[in-house]
Amino acid sequence: MNVLVTGGCGYIGSHTSLALQAAGMTPVVVDNLCNSKRSVLTRVAAISGQQPVFYQGDIRDAALLDRIFAEQQIDAVIHFAALKAVGESTRIPLDYYENNLGGTLTLLQAMKRAGVHNLVFSSSATVYGDPATLPIREDFPRSATNPYGRSKLIIEEILEDLQLAEPHWSMTLLR
Repeated sequence: MNVLVTGGCGYIGSHTSLALQAAGMTPVVVDNLCNSKRSVLTRVAAISGQQPVFYQGDIRDAALLDRIFAEQQIDAVIHFAALKAVGESTRIPLDYYENNLGGTLTLLQAMKRAGVHNLVFSSSATVYGDPATLPIREDFPRSATNPYGRSKLIIEEILEDLQLAEPHWSMTLLR
């Protein structure tokens, strides 16, 4: 099984690639390296004995995504690619919305064109805003207090809408 790992050079993405390899799957990494380093792939290869397939680029690049899906015969996507700093998001909210929402929409459309309907989305507990009690339970009401959290919440809602309209999609939200 070939799994596209967006943001796969980041900390969680690289560990996910290792877990995929250990499970006998093939990670295909795409990363624009704005929050990560390509050298992570060398460490993944040193640990696993397998160098992940790597594409340097942005998930907002529809042509790149179409090429990856065509060349690698992707079966599923694990989506980590995002800007991720809460404080920074309050200073440059448009960048967060453009990157996180725009990138996800471009990715979903590329998946649809390729006939790939299996997605794991890395969301965030920030979609719960300021919860009344701790620990946070999954059934708590969702809200957001900053652009980063709001971008994750909006993406969750987009995915829910998509799955209602097209129930053949298999989606998992990680918080």
